[in-house]
Amino acid sequence: MKNIIFLDIDGVLNHELFFKSWNQEGEQLDVTRIALLNQLCIDANCDIVISSTWRMSGLDDCIAKLKEYGATFNIIGATPILRFEGVVRGCEIALWLEKNITEDKYGCRYYDFYKYVILDDDSDMLLNQHSHFFHVDAYAGLTPNICYKINRFLTHKTF
Repeated sequence: MKNIIFLDIDGVLNHELFFKSWNQEGEQLDVTRIALLNQLCIDANCDIVISSTWRMSGLDDCIAKLKEYGATFNIIGATPILRFEGVVRGCEIALWLEKNITEDKYGCRYYDFYKYVILDDDSDMLLNQHSHFFHVDAYAGLTPNICYKINRFLTHKTF
């Protein structure tokens, strides 16, 4: 059974340092952060669900852009877009879990599923998602330290 990462893109795969100093050619994503996520998905056996506002342009466009910058991780879907109804991102994630986590696919019902993490620079998650939430500083984006913590959380291994 695969673990799941709910992925925000802005602030995670692009960040302030990237835009201020490294990004000289108008790039939209930091390939070093994508490489970190690629490796994390291999090490922790993860699939990705896009929870970023990038999904609003369509999942296929989002996947194509990520692949263009070197993403090799498997993207299995996107959370529903409910922001216009005043719903926070945590609710969108909860709804995705409810609709997609089934006993035949994951061996449990959605309310018992715990093999997921949320990568985001915002903190609009539900209280019951707190232990699954890995807050990313939008200044630096995804870091090796955050990847290490996620890997430990999902695999229960120290390296």
